[in-house]
Amino acid sequence: MNFNFSMILLWALVVISLLFPPSVISEELLGEETITLDSLPQTSPLNRPNLLEEQEEQPLNARIVSLLALSEENPQQALRLLPKIEAMSTSFNAAEKYLMFVVKANIADVPGQEHKVINWLNQALMLESQISTVQLQLPMFNKSYLTLAENYAIIGNFKQAYDKKSEYNERFYHYRMTLKDKRLQKLNKKYDTDIKLKENKLLQSQHEFEAIQLQKTEERNVTQQRNIVILIVTALVFVVLLFRQLRIRSILRKLAKTDSLTGLSNRKTLFKQGNKLFKTAIDQQKNLSVILFDIDYFKNINDSYGHQTGDEMIKAVSSLGTEIMRSRDVFSRLGGEEFAAILPDTTLDQAKAFAERLKEKVESFSLPGKEIKVTVTISAGVANTSQIQEDFDSLLNAADQAMYSAKNAGRNHVCCFHPQK
Repeated sequence: MNFNFSMILLWALVVISLLFPPSVISEELLGEETITLDSLPQTSPLNRPNLLEEQEEQPLNARIVSLLALSEENPQQALRLLPKIEAMSTSFNAAEKYLMFVVKANIADVPGQEHKVINWLNQALMLESQISTVQLQLPMFNKSYLTLAENYAIIGNFKQAYDKKSEYNERFYHYRMTLKDKRLQKLNKKYDTDIKLKENKLLQSQHEFEAIQLQKTEERNVTQQRNIVILIVTALVFVVLLFRQLRIRSILRKLAKTDSLTGLSNRKTLFKQGNKLFKTAIDQQKNLSVILFDIDYFKNINDSYGHQTGDEMIKAVSSLGTEIMRSRDVFSRLGGEEFAAILPDTTLDQAKAFAERLKEKVESFSLPGKEIKVTVTISAGVANTSQIQEDFDSLLNAADQAMYSAKNAGRNHVCCFHPQK
């Protein structure tokens, strides 16, 4: 019964010591000072007979120290580099050999290899008699006891786990106290009196309070700046989305008014603008001409060279028409290979001259990179408000009749509407 109670108590102490390791050295003790081996006192606070108290600290190879850090972060990479470092082992001192054993233990520290870890670390501990107490207090050496405690606990050897954890805690405590004493010695040396020391402590407290207040102020400023940045970013995103939405609406409005293949005004826009311009021309007794034309034998081009070539020809004709049109003219694709143009303040003869010029440009044009054996031509019809004054539909129909007259005349012609015909 007593034995079971003792084991339970021992187990509880091990668990508590593992769950609550000593905290890292507080800022109150360390301040802003950087601690090195030279800054530690040369006498051992542990008073252990197996530790050398007067022996000087042994230098450490920078590669071994780097390998030790790597073995904790990336054991696999450390394993690849280990043989290169071991090749120099003949020149290692006791402290460096100690750290090499710790490196091997870190590499082996995976589930199922607890005995191997314990073996490597115990070999390291056997070298402690050759290393100074001060050097052994350093975390890179003292951490071996914590690792041993954890692995002993895993395999169920709680007595050893407790002992190693206690040793770790004791060394860590003395290491921390050494650092504290070092700082106090520097303060005493600097101010040389207890009064100065007390004043310094008071000043330090005030500085800490001011630092806390300053930190809170900085945090508030950072929070405000962050909120401002978030607000600005949100506003920018909103503006970008707004402009994007307006651009999409603009594109949709443009698509509703234009032909998707050529970019010219579509049929709906032609009739809307045509009715408006026709009414203005009649009211103001001005000339308004309409040209209606289409590509001759366009079906044969599609059948012989494909619809892609036909589409390229339609776009080419629309570009040629755009070149001769004025900014006030309305140039539109009615559909298929048929086009129409509204020419405000233009007489019948002037409109016919426009159509003749377009006919010549189309006849002399050839698609780049395309071998089209036939000559592409257009047939055009022209009508004017001096002939038709009912409405725009009638004017466009008159131009359509004139265009069919051009086709009946053998195509590649421009004909004007004649009411008597």
